Amino acid sequence: MKKMLIFLSSAVLILTLAIGCCLTAYGEAAASPSATEAPETPGAEAGSDTLIAYFSWSGNTEQVAQIIQAATGADVFKIEPATPYTDDYNALLDIARQEQADNARPELAAQVENWENYDVIFVGYPNWWSDAPMAVYTFLESYDLKGKTLVPFNTSASGGFGRSLDGIAESAAGATILEGIALTEGELADAQNAVTEWLAALEVN
Repeated sequence: MKKMLIFLSSAVLILTLAIGCCLTAYGEAAASPSATEAPETPGAEAGSDTLIAYFSWSGNTEQVAQIIQAATGADVFKIEPATPYTDDYNALLDIARQEQADNARPELAAQVENWENYDVIFVGYPNWWSDAPMAVYTFLESYDLKGKTLVPFNTSASGGFGRSLDGIAESAAGATILEGIALTEGELADAQNAVTEWLAALEVN
């Protein structure tokens, strides 16, 4: 009986880790509200040529977007589907996997105004089944990216960018894509320093 219990416990642990690797951002706790939360606006502020566009379900990617905004002064646009995703974790697993299987392009809730004013676009998203959420591809394919500079950033439990960079390169034809940053859940506590060093190396401000 003891051996059986050990076997069952090990099996549950392996299954849990496998699910976590497939959909690494879903189980993360939402980031705590911040007093310095970046304003979200689809419009361009006077003189702004940088946009931070991000998708965040748990709040972790939003946390990184806020750090980038504080450092760059960029405008912020939250990528949201016209039909919001469920808050139910298990249901979301199935939805995300089906959207990937269908190569879906969910309709977005809003569009960026004054797109032509932006030269640099930071694009942030969590790792869903080793890829970006399909809504991110809707965003990228909704605008003319020729001549733009794209800078990806990503959050996950452990999967990093997965295969999403290939998808972004395909959806953002004509754009220059700079080296991105991928932060795991364990690295978020030191995200301020990591992002600051990354931005300095990019020389984007």
